[in-house]
Amino acid sequence: MNVDVLLPINGPGFVTNNRGNNQFQFGQQSTIDAAIRVAASWNEKHSNRPFSIGQISKKGGGPMPPHKSHQLGVDVDVRPMCKDGENAPVTITDSQFDRELTTELIKLWWRLGPTQAVFFNDQSVIDAGLSRFVNGHHNHFHVRLRMKGDTLRIGDKGSDVAEVQERLGLLEPDGVFGSTMLQAVEAFQAAHQLDPDGVVGPKTFKALGMD
Repeated sequence: MNVDVLLPINGPGFVTNNRGNNQFQFGQQSTIDAAIRVAASWNEKHSNRPFSIGQISKKGGGPMPPHKSHQLGVDVDVRPMCKDGENAPVTITDSQFDRELTTELIKLWWRLGPTQAVFFNDQSVIDAGLSRFVNGHHNHFHVRLRMKGDTLRIGDKGSDVAEVQERLGLLEPDGVFGSTMLQAVEAFQAAHQLDPDGVVGPKTFKALGMD
């Protein structure tokens, strides 16, 4: 685990905030790649409305008060979108909070990042199954990404799931580990003399050529 890749100050589709003299936006390579990938896709549709990435981790990882997480280079804070398009703080109760655009952005993180969880306290986003309530997450949403090679199982979503689906030859990779993918994983494992448990772990990744 190397937490040593610094997110650029800005790029297509994104700007940054709370950099702390460039010390708080280091991540694992897979995390930075995911952020840039999400931003590039966002930029294709909203080139005049970049989203704002906040703190990730310190170089090398480890404790980063006041956060309880942000130690492994896989946690990314993102500001909700503002109706006026400014890179400014906003909470879910502010009139400038753009719920529709923020929801669209969170959906994109789920689709293009190897996303494990999103923490954000807007009730409509929670009701849509896109986030969970955690105290202190009214003014940003927190994306927790999986590390490269993390085990995948039914119910998981994200770009890493879609990559496995492509390797399995599924016709329409959607990034959602559902029953169809479960059957495909079990069949692949059985064909490669692996325990057909339907869980994509190190041995299955290796057989898929993804180790």
